[in-house]
Amino acid sequence: MDPRTIQLVILAAAFWLPVLALVSLYFFRKLHLQQRLLEIERGANPAIDREAAPARARRAGIVCVAAGIGICVGDVIIVAATRDPQAWALQALGIVPMAVGIGLLVDYRLARREAR
Repeated sequence: MDPRTIQLVILAAAFWLPVLALVSLYFFRKLHLQQRLLEIERGANPAIDREAAPARARRAGIVCVAAGIGICVGDVIIVAATRDPQAWALQALGIVPMAVGIGLLVDYRLARREAR
C-alpha cells in the first residue's frame, strides 16, 4: 500500500471514530433520560447519585488516556512499517485524547478531595 493511503485511512479513522463515539453517547444519554422520565411518571423517585459523577469522570479519563496511547503506539507501528518520518505528525492525534483523559483524571481527584 502507498504510505499516503495509509495516512489517509488513519486520518479518516481518527476523525470518524470520535464522531461515532459522540453520536452513540448522545443516543445513550437520550435513552437514559427517557428511562428517568418513565420512572418519574410511574411515581418513582430517581435520586441523582452524587458518587456516580466522579466515577464516570475516572472511567472516561482512563478510556481517553488509553485511546491516546493506542493512537501513539499505532503511529509508531506505521512509522516502523513505512519508514516515513513524516508519519510522526500523527503523534499529535494521540496527544489530544491523552490530554483530555489526564484532565478528567485530575477532575476526578479534585471531586474526590472535595467530597471528603
